[in-house]
Amino acid sequence: MDHRFPKYLRFLVGKLDFISLPNLGMLISGLAVLGFVGQHVLNAPLDRFLFDPVAFMDGEYWRVFAFPVTSGPILLLFFVLYAYFIFGQLESSWGEAPTTIFTILSYLAAMGASFYAGVPLPIWQHVLTNVSLAFGSLFPDQELYFFGILPVKAKWLAALAGALLAYQFFTSNMYVKIYLVIMLSPYFVFFGPMLYKAAKMRLSVNRNRRRWGGD
Repeated sequence: MDHRFPKYLRFLVGKLDFISLPNLGMLISGLAVLGFVGQHVLNAPLDRFLFDPVAFMDGEYWRVFAFPVTSGPILLLFFVLYAYFIFGQLESSWGEAPTTIFTILSYLAAMGASFYAGVPLPIWQHVLTNVSLAFGSLFPDQELYFFGILPVKAKWLAALAGALLAYQFFTSNMYVKIYLVIMLSPYFVFFGPMLYKAAKMRLSVNRNRRRWGGD
């Protein structure tokens, strides 16, 4: 696992590496295809693919296995390619175990947010939010090609997602704030210490620049 992560996280991953799943991007892409077939070919209602905390508490325990859902073949193709690429990159940097653990924690956090909100939620949308933020933090200069032609660096996508989430956090009530903290907790667990050190170093550099610039 990346040496920049704190010791407690490396210890946790070391203890849980037995649950690692290889080729996680391919697995998730396959779930998306199955979800698309079920929804658009077999005409199953959308709510059957979402995690529903009320239905789960009523005994529909299979709800824990939510499927990624997309509204059309173009979005399905984009999801499949994006998931296959981004999870492959994380596995090459972290290894299979940390990537699997981060994904599972993101999934559980999204379920927790759904329980807190008391409504069905697209679990995998929240998982990809965490994964995309992680990808942007690890590979800021990696270029992604939207529609095969438009290059965008990962750090700008992560910055945009972070800005939107921050705006939502600071302009919403406490209920939504708690929801967002629950949903993003895996990212903060993995990257919180790194972000804190980076912010502290940036603050120190800016302070020194102002001091010497003023002299």
